[in-house]
Amino acid sequence: MSFRKTSVIVVAIAATLTGFWLYAGSSAQGSDPTAAGIGTADAVQVVLRAGKPTIIEFGANNCVSCREMKPILHALAQDARIAVADVDILKEREYIGKYQIRLMPTQVFYNAQGVETGRHMGKISAEAILANLGMTPATVTTDAIKPKAAL
Repeated sequence: MSFRKTSVIVVAIAATLTGFWLYAGSSAQGSDPTAAGIGTADAVQVVLRAGKPTIIEFGANNCVSCREMKPILHALAQDARIAVADVDILKEREYIGKYQIRLMPTQVFYNAQGVETGRHMGKISAEAILANLGMTPATVTTDAIKPKAAL
């Protein structure tokens, strides 16, 4: 065999072994939240333990739509009837597979029992979020979360 063919075979074997190693590591992480580098518990599960209708947004700080959602989520977090969490999936990549995130931002809605009731991908209004949670905008003032005009 020539040197070139031998090099190609060695590189292919190394890539295959690296792939198996990465796959084995990620599948072990999926079964145990503490092994996934999330800390002592999955942050989503911690928020769901509050026993309130919950919205979890999966996004990233470098995503424009995700940044535009932050004031809306902050305003909704002031409503004591619901729980709100924002997960940066570029910093916490294990959440992408665990919660099957396909687009940023993705909002996942849960009822008070912690059961997923729906999803939305992209930007969404505070009113639509509350409607997905089965709530009315009693304590959330949407005037404070309207985007400002561009300068």
